[in-house]
Amino acid sequence: MKKLFTLFIALSLFSCSDGDFDTPEFEFTDNIKSCDEFVLYVTNSNTTETLVLTLVAGELGTTVGEKSFAISTTRKVVYRLFDKGISTNYFCQVIPPTTPKVLKELNVESGNIIITTSEVYKNQVLSGYSYKISFSDLLFIDGNERIFYETFPFGTFSINL
Repeated sequence: MKKLFTLFIALSLFSCSDGDFDTPEFEFTDNIKSCDEFVLYVTNSNTTETLVLTLVAGELGTTVGEKSFAISTTRKVVYRLFDKGISTNYFCQVIPPTTPKVLKELNVESGNIIITTSEVYKNQVLSGYSYKISFSDLLFIDGNERIFYETFPFGTFSINL
């Protein structure tokens, strides 16, 4: 009986599965790309993973300092995994292309967008603005699994006048 019990325990331990949950890498380049000032995105090095930030018109602004916005239905953060790399104008098209195929899409359930605005001068003349963007309390839900980041740097975006 002891041998049978030991065999049962051994088989139980080796047959465990951690499920199909595939945690995204979330390793993006620091280079923020944009479509106007409202859709900002970063990609991984082979452009198959993206993190997209959609803002409301005027939220980048020209007021120097830090401001925070809650993620909502109008301010969105979306993670997408593609089967192939995307082109530089993928998010700028009115009708999204059918290729590459989206393998996974995760919408942020809650969190905050933090934007720190600073002026950029060239030859002592205001030439634009720089926006350091990060997220706090970022929560993705993938089925029954939760992905949470207390802080997550998005990158720096600049606008020239």
